[in-house]
Amino acid sequence: MEYSYSLIRHIKIFNSDPICAIDLNDDILLFGTMLGYCGYFLINRKELKIISEIEDEHIVATQIKKDKLCFAVGDQKIIKVEKKDNKYKDCTIKEISNYYDEAEHIKKCDNTFCMIKDDFLFLIELNIPKEEEKSAEKRISHWIIKNYEKDKSFKGDLELSSFWVPFEFDGKLLIYIDFYENNKRYLKIFNFRDKKFILDLKLWEMENDEYLGHISHIKKLDNDKIFLVHNYKYIQIRDFKFKLIKQKEHIGNEILACDIYYNNKNEIEIALLDLSCSIYIYNEKNNCIDYLFNLHKLNSIDREIKEQKFFSLGYPYFIKKSKNYIAVTTDQGCLLLKRQ
Repeated sequence: MEYSYSLIRHIKIFNSDPICAIDLNDDILLFGTMLGYCGYFLINRKELKIISEIEDEHIVATQIKKDKLCFAVGDQKIIKVEKKDNKYKDCTIKEISNYYDEAEHIKKCDNTFCMIKDDFLFLIELNIPKEEEKSAEKRISHWIIKNYEKDKSFKGDLELSSFWVPFEFDGKLLIYIDFYENNKRYLKIFNFRDKKFILDLKLWEMENDEYLGHISHIKKLDNDKIFLVHNYKYIQIRDFKFKLIKQKEHIGNEILACDIYYNNKNEIEIALLDLSCSIYIYNEKNNCIDYLFNLHKLNSIDREIKEQKFFSLGYPYFIKKSKNYIAVTTDQGCLLLKRQ
């Protein structure tokens, strides 16, 4: 079933400064870029507020909370915009750096990786091999998780290869794939509180590993389940033991981005953005995919915007859906679309 959406705001970006974080509800859109350009758009008031033009690190995450907006600048700081009397006013800075010496921070910056969820910052210092060492062997890396609202933290070690892909961090669990020599790869779910693996799966020993092929997206669902996209357009729902629950072939093109949300019936749905500029909705309960619209077919988007390619630069792209709005990042910025 095709739905009617129209463009209500185009958040433009500078060349070579892709948007790397967005958040959305029916009142506000947050965004942040690789160079630290960040701000928010008040939907009902049609007001764009810029928080920062540039930062030392990229915007790792943007989060809409009950009483504030949060913009995470690398592993350095959280920019907070407090909400008072139903208006966003005071802007404060919460330092979260793990380094007291900035020289040490700069030295280790290239070998660190961080993710943020809710009040939790996950930072890992990767143990990168030297030139004479094997690059795909297991190495011990150090991690720290900080609750930046309560100023609490805990630490630990994690055995990783030099080639790993993190997919999801929810404050308690980390889902990632570890790659080793001879095309051997592990799918792992690590529990930080217990400091042990919920899943440590040797994918190459599975009969269907070749069928799974490239895994581009993994999202954690409720009830110890995961949503994954493999071979660019095939959807699977699996449990934490990797038992297959549901699968579905995407009816469109290569899936670029996805976002999990709850519909009016409190059912899990996943918004899908594909390479053809089409947007679809996958309903987990019914295991079905509905087509919503294609960006090129929306009359509200100017011809000048359409003539420029939306997804040609190879950036990470994002989609967020609320009850009445959808936000999509492209090579040209962020498009905010409203359901009619």
